[in-house]
Amino acid sequence: MTATTTAARPSAIRSLAELCELARMCPCGACWARPGEPCTRDPEGDHVARYGRAMRKGLLTGPELIAVLGALDAFTNTTIVYNTAPGGAR
Repeated sequence: MTATTTAARPSAIRSLAELCELARMCPCGACWARPGEPCTRDPEGDHVARYGRAMRKGLLTGPELIAVLGALDAFTNTTIVYNTAPGGAR
């Protein structure tokens, strides 16, 4: 008798634009931008620190945070994630 196991299918990851919007609901821990305000303008972007806060508050899932961070070559809390740039960061 062979036991079979099935892994749970991961939940769908929302678009980068949606994740940026959710992260922006939190104040930024790097520059202290208020909820709803981007950390940078032209182009708009937010610090990685903000995404970490959003995950801790339950606004983003772990796989969603990994998807955002996985697009970056390297990052710190002050790395900016842009929702319009290829790869999501500059």
